[in-house]
Amino acid sequence: MYASHTRRLLRRDRGARAHGGAARRRASTPLLCLIGAILLVAISRHTLLPKMPFLGSFWRVSLAPGGYIPTPKSHGVKYELHTLPVDAKAVADGDTITVYVDTADPRESGNVPCEVQEAAAERTKARAAKNYEKADTLQKIIVDAGYRQVPGLTGEQVLAKKYRVRLRGIDAPENSMPYGREAKEELVKLVQGRTLKISIYDTDRYGRLVGDVDCNGVFVQEHMLKKGLTWHYTAYDQRPELAEWEKQAQAGGLGLWALPNPEKPWEWRKEKRTRKW
Repeated sequence: MYASHTRRLLRRDRGARAHGGAARRRASTPLLCLIGAILLVAISRHTLLPKMPFLGSFWRVSLAPGGYIPTPKSHGVKYELHTLPVDAKAVADGDTITVYVDTADPRESGNVPCEVQEAAAERTKARAAKNYEKADTLQKIIVDAGYRQVPGLTGEQVLAKKYRVRLRGIDAPENSMPYGREAKEELVKLVQGRTLKISIYDTDRYGRLVGDVDCNGVFVQEHMLKKGLTWHYTAYDQRPELAEWEKQAQAGGLGLWALPNPEKPWEWRKEKRTRKW
């Protein structure tokens, strides 16, 4: 009797385990299907979508109907400037520009000194009253603090912060050097009247901000290098894409590379300093 009872308990236990196993198998089927679907989607995306190549440590390049469009990554960038339209007179040479940022920009508004805000408001009133002597006095206060009232995006006068920017990774011939004038004119043609997005990395010994400049989807340093109007400034920037763009212009004999032995601007400046002493 005892043995018979034990056999019944064993059969019941085996049945329960079999039922539980079937339940677990039924429960796992949807999960396996879901995992399979995810894998299929991942494989199809990898196969069908174009791969996104990278250039150096900063610029990601994507194909577009008009060519390459650089997209800045955040690595090493301290902050960005979003400028007002650039005036032609603000281009000093082929690698340096002065830009203005509207103080209404949230990135700027909290940093404007009170005396500058007050001077700008009073200057606007003085100009409206045709009291130009007072307006000029107030203008000096504004300019000495690093600001200026300039035309905004809609043409009205706005208070703007002034920044001098050195284009990162390139060195243009000085204005008095061969192709110095051409480099400046090309940069003017590219940025005049346009707003810029500038990714700032550092400040140089002259107090200029050092950054990468985007002008309506055009990476300005790339444009200038491919035109053969600037050198890759290897002493301060080792990005391989800049070297490649310089090689392309050199191979095509473009710009300064049409010269038999173009002089490096940093060597020209060094020699000029030596002659002074």
